[in-house]
Amino acid sequence: MKSIVELIGNELYKLFPDVQINRENREGGFEEPSFFVEKVDTGVKPELFNVQNRKYSYQVIYFPKVRRPKEDMEIVEETLLDKFINLSDYATLRNREFNQSDDNTLQMTFEVWIRAYKPDETPKQEQMKFYGGIANDN
Repeated sequence: MKSIVELIGNELYKLFPDVQINRENREGGFEEPSFFVEKVDTGVKPELFNVQNRKYSYQVIYFPKVRRPKEDMEIVEETLLDKFINLSDYATLRNREFNQSDDNTLQMTFEVWIRAYKPDETPKQEQMKFYGGIANDN
């Protein structure tokens, strides 16, 4: 299974295929435009039967185009507001917040909530013996 960061990167790539997406800091800084994705923290709330409610918090930072960065950040923010709402076949993004900082970056924070449980690894019936035939109503 892919990590949540990879799922986030895949969704960003669908929306912005020409923009570089980073998960680690780059020597010499980030290119513009580009995204930086990082996990902020994780919260766990245990429930019955080994089930856990997990809350993963993430931050996506957008480094806009050098020319007209404010306009670029507004366009990207509107696209993210409209289309970056879930991770396909995984989870909905919750508590999305946006901030345009003084250093000309767009910062988006959000949470991914999931219910996690231990897989049942007890042996299952591998085969079944069937005795009998087709019922005849005659």
